[in-house]
Amino acid sequence: MARLDVGDSAPSFTFESVNKGSVSLGDSRMVLIFGRYFGCPVCQLDFDELLKRSSYIKVRAELVYFTQSSAESARGYIRDYAVDFPVVSVPKEDGKYRLYDAYGVGRMGIGTTVEILRRANTAKKLDKVHGAYEGSRLRAPLISLWRMGRLSGLTGD
Repeated sequence: MARLDVGDSAPSFTFESVNKGSVSLGDSRMVLIFGRYFGCPVCQLDFDELLKRSSYIKVRAELVYFTQSSAESARGYIRDYAVDFPVVSVPKEDGKYRLYDAYGVGRMGIGTTVEILRRANTAKKLDKVHGAYEGSRLRAPLISLWRMGRLSGLTGD
């Protein structure tokens, strides 16, 4: 898995989202968020916070959320929410999440691990419960900003 740097070209993709039809990398500004899986209480908390901020993001860029959860799990989680951006269940191929690898989404470092543990307490207080383990529990979440098919910003380990 290669780490992407600002200015790198985006790996292309086309997937069916679980809620908004086909999604492809475009030439417009795009915010791509690579989450882990919806069974994770911290990921649930992060997704809930994303929902609160999505209108702010969408004024400035297209927003796509990727998850390692199955399409069925993703549909089940978002069913009761007004999700106005595509949620894409990324299939595992030959034991790997190739799109995550192509975009340089790696394992959590110590900083992310500590933050996940801290946020787990918040999730617990909000009655978030752990569901099925899907995907890699050690995969770091990643937010990336793309402009004209090139990486222009990135957060994550």
